[in-house]
Amino acid sequence: MEASAVYRKWKENVIPDTTWIKAAEWRQENEYWLDVSFDIALKVVCTLREKGMTKRDLAELMGCSPQYISKILKGSENLTLQTICKMEKVLQIKLIETPYSHLSATTPSSQPEQ
Repeated sequence: MEASAVYRKWKENVIPDTTWIKAAEWRQENEYWLDVSFDIALKVVCTLREKGMTKRDLAELMGCSPQYISKILKGSENLTLQTICKMEKVLQIKLIETPYSHLSATTPSSQPEQ
């Protein structure tokens, strides 16, 4: 069989790889929360270094597996508010701000002052 015939036969049987297109579209659709997740992961990694802590230390304090902490620190985990708040409490840092975040440090109640 001649080279051009082999090439034509090969081209007819090749299935195009479009998975990268789907991955790129997913990244574009989820860009904002992925960026926030990355920012949180970066802050946690820096805090762990500053405090001389390991992923295992953080996992033990949070009551989860080191594997889950590794997923978080990759920066692409869709974190729950509960997880974010646990990390804030354990590491004694602020990871996200809400309109009433400043009140939680000064007011014993969970309700904003009127």
